[in-house]
Amino acid sequence: MRFTPSFIKTILLAVCFATVLAGCSMTKHIEDGSYLLQKNNVVLKTKGNLNSRGEVRDNLFRLIQQKKNNRVFWMPLGLWFYNARYNKLHELPDSSLSKLIERPVIFDSASIPRNILLMRSYMFNLGYFYAQVYDSVKYKHKKASVTYYVNTGQNYLVNNLRFDVDDSAIARLIHDNLPVTALKRNKPFTFGMVDEERSRMSAFIRNSGYYKFSQDNIRFVLDTMDKGFLKDVENPLDNAINYITSFKSSKKPTTDVEIYVKTKDDSSNIPYKIREVNVYPDYSGAMGERNIVLMDVEQDGILLHYHDYFVHPKVIADRVFMKPGNLFVQDDYDKTIVQINNLGLFKYVRIQPVENKNDSTIVVNIYLNKNKKYDLNPNFEISSGTTYQLGSSAALSYSDKNFMKGANLLTLKMNGSIELGYSDKLGNSLFEHFSLITRYYGVNASIDLPKFLAPLQKSYFDNSSLPHTIFNIGSNLIDRVAYFTLINNSASFKYNWRKSKTITWELSPAFMNLIQVPKTTAAFQKELDSNAYLRNTYKPIFFEGENLTFVYSNVDKKQGKNFFRLKASIEEAGGLLGGINSLGYALNDLFKIKYAQYTKVDVDAQRYFNFPHSLIAVRMFAGVGLPYGQSTSLPYIKQYYVGGPYSLRGWPIRSLGPGRFNDASGNIYNQALDRTGDIKLEANAEYRFPITPLFAGAVKFNGAFFADAGNIWLAKTDSTTSGGEFALNKLGQDIAMDVGAGARFEIASFLNLRCDVAMPVKKPYNLKNNGWVWDQIDFSNSSWRANNIVINFSIGYPF
Repeated sequence: MRFTPSFIKTILLAVCFATVLAGCSMTKHIEDGSYLLQKNNVVLKTKGNLNSRGEVRDNLFRLIQQKKNNRVFWMPLGLWFYNARYNKLHELPDSSLSKLIERPVIFDSASIPRNILLMRSYMFNLGYFYAQVYDSVKYKHKKASVTYYVNTGQNYLVNNLRFDVDDSAIARLIHDNLPVTALKRNKPFTFGMVDEERSRMSAFIRNSGYYKFSQDNIRFVLDTMDKGFLKDVENPLDNAINYITSFKSSKKPTTDVEIYVKTKDDSSNIPYKIREVNVYPDYSGAMGERNIVLMDVEQDGILLHYHDYFVHPKVIADRVFMKPGNLFVQDDYDKTIVQINNLGLFKYVRIQPVENKNDSTIVVNIYLNKNKKYDLNPNFEISSGTTYQLGSSAALSYSDKNFMKGANLLTLKMNGSIELGYSDKLGNSLFEHFSLITRYYGVNASIDLPKFLAPLQKSYFDNSSLPHTIFNIGSNLIDRVAYFTLINNSASFKYNWRKSKTITWELSPAFMNLIQVPKTTAAFQKELDSNAYLRNTYKPIFFEGENLTFVYSNVDKKQGKNFFRLKASIEEAGGLLGGINSLGYALNDLFKIKYAQYTKVDVDAQRYFNFPHSLIAVRMFAGVGLPYGQSTSLPYIKQYYVGGPYSLRGWPIRSLGPGRFNDASGNIYNQALDRTGDIKLEANAEYRFPITPLFAGAVKFNGAFFADAGNIWLAKTDSTTSGGEFALNKLGQDIAMDVGAGARFEIASFLNLRCDVAMPVKKPYNLKNNGWVWDQIDFSNSSWRANNIVINFSIGYPF
């Protein structure tokens, strides 16, 4: 079955025929005089440009109360199932129907006025005070299609801000903070800006100690009459003509915004100071804070009341930003909750301010409920891959969340796995048909300290930036039985801190790796001796370096809608050792070190576009590692690869590249060992959509269409890897591409199981037609399917 023009034509005709039949069958049980809701549509008409036009239209669409039957792709499967068993199902109550079955949605004309009202209200909130909305309903073959026409008209601009504040101190605060207001002159007015301004004003006033101040103290009044047109007080007719003329001109109408702040009636104009702070680190509902067995400890002016002295008082006191004698500041309240939660020691944090009206002071009581100290997590998996037939892995992780009573997270992890091959030619019994291909073993430890261990002033990195110092050490062994044994011993320490709600930094001043290859088979060693690229990849090496990573994410700021993530890192290794080595040569070869030298830059950008019932996710990755000095390639564990469930899904993991390299010699080493490189470019795009809930909604069955493109390259030409080097004029040929579809099962919003099926549509090593292989697709050919269809099972989304 090839993708010939006649085949494509046949498929299209079959789809059209099935669609027509489906359309006829959907209405066969609709009573006369009733109509199946076929479609809702929104047509947006604007005068001039409208910012975020697509978002506005989507929001208007969401306001429509009556929705049509759900579709899987373009097919209303739930309605099909209902009609197929109509005689049995139509008398049953809705509660007895499966989630996979839907009754027909009968068009209700009474819902239209409500929808129009909601749309007008939405446009009014955007500053289009006189938007017009009307509907049109088309009936055909017992189906109704509704179109809502939204004529926005002109939106109003902010003109003047006027304040009426009854307290002089608060009036000065407002005046000092006015430059950062969202309500700026000649800016399009929206009621969202009013809510933002009310929230902003309330926040900075509360952050100045006004504990009882709230948004209820602020009131906004709009005046849409443009006073500039009232030129002649004694001639009202001219005034009316001028006002009407303003709407016919191209000039946008404006509105004055009057802001009233009233505080004296409810004492919200009094700044409150903190008298004392009490912390109950192991509080529970059964234990009152007046329990006589409490042990009291004072730390930095804060009183801690323990039942069990399980954590050092300074650990908690450093994360309490409300101090006795200071004004009660809302930001300090919020930061205290975030910081204490970040320790991971407590199930919940509850702060209870108790005010004293007589002297305008507050006693702050902080109640903490202790979490369990230890975690022991076993894990076992069985898998199958493209380079092996059966694999299993086991891991055991132990964590201490309060190591040495300092809220330090100690984690110890042991893991191991094996990969087995299968051949009927091996032995007689089923078990004898399996042979060991690869073994993995690993022991790793880390300790995460919730502070900076560095000779820096505390003011540079205070606790509000969520500082962490993390130490890691580990040893991991890879035993490719027929080829080599490789051991990676590693150690590192790094700092992690949050610059703002959207920006996080990670700095690793030093990391070290010692790569050892204690064993190679005789056949593999012979191949290493004749292949420079393999020899450099699998050689023993030591490297030490530094890494800096920047992460930007506005997912919280955008509340998960149309958000963006960016991760950029730069890594250097060998610079310090190069200096030491140079000194060694100067001192009569006192020390000579075999080490790696390289610089590596990675950029990973992800953009997500949300729609009413779907999401488009796009990812771009670029990575460049440049070996220099005594290195001709990156160390094995630092090299790039593509393929597999989280990369180009049309190829097995580590089986593509570098460049357009293709081994036609049948060399078992080039076929069995990893394909890696020093440069990587990759792009991925997914269209994700829900299909149907399963098991009463406990499992969400979702689908996706996707396309992946990219490849890896060598930074330097290698004679044994023809076409593997990066060349700009060959980039079009070298890019690989695949397409596919996937099914995802989201279990209780916690675990996502994914199955993706993909096939390559552009192969760099196919030198004809610039790599495109559409004409070779043949689903009826078992050999083609075996060599091109790749199925990936995995956990979580690819990006």
